[in-house]
Amino acid sequence: MTPISGNKSIVVRQVFAEDLDRMIFKPNKQVIGKGNPIINYNYMKSNVDALQIIQLGLSLSDARGNLPDFDSPFSYFWEFNFREIDINRGRYASDSIELLIRQGIDFEKNKEKEIDSKYFAKKFWDYGLLFNCYGLKSITWITVHSTYDFGFMLKILTQSPLPLHLHSFVHQLAYFFGYNIFDLKHYWGY
Repeated sequence: MTPISGNKSIVVRQVFAEDLDRMIFKPNKQVIGKGNPIINYNYMKSNVDALQIIQLGLSLSDARGNLPDFDSPFSYFWEFNFREIDINRGRYASDSIELLIRQGIDFEKNKEKEIDSKYFAKKFWDYGLLFNCYGLKSITWITVHSTYDFGFMLKILTQSPLPLHLHSFVHQLAYFFGYNIFDLKHYWGY
């Protein structure tokens, strides 16, 4: 657990299909790396369009920077695990798979427990987490690698490849999620 401002520590919750309803944050209860942005976007787009999401690290904060705590002594950051990847067939980034296996992910065992991405998208719609661009909500999205995280989230939500051009991607990103996106990877200096 990592200390944050105040007296609370952050807990990363592993989320699988069986507990998606219990674990997802309901707000009503409470970008790109260095270099040429167009080239970076095209590289990210080709990867996101060709691959399936494995995991998504995500948290939300309110306008004051408070993470969800559910009246507990901790603040929460979720690690959603998806079932679309099949390491015996299909395309995937082998270095990502190797890292996840070293971290203890058992892809075969977890295949039945992981979240279906279409169901995940439905829950985002159901819980009213989208369309933050209208200023009606003051959600800040917190991720560890926002370019890819939001690339995959747009792919999941639209059930389509990412937009052809960077400006269309940015417009779609703002439309669904608003302008408050915080990437911990940049904060940590990666």
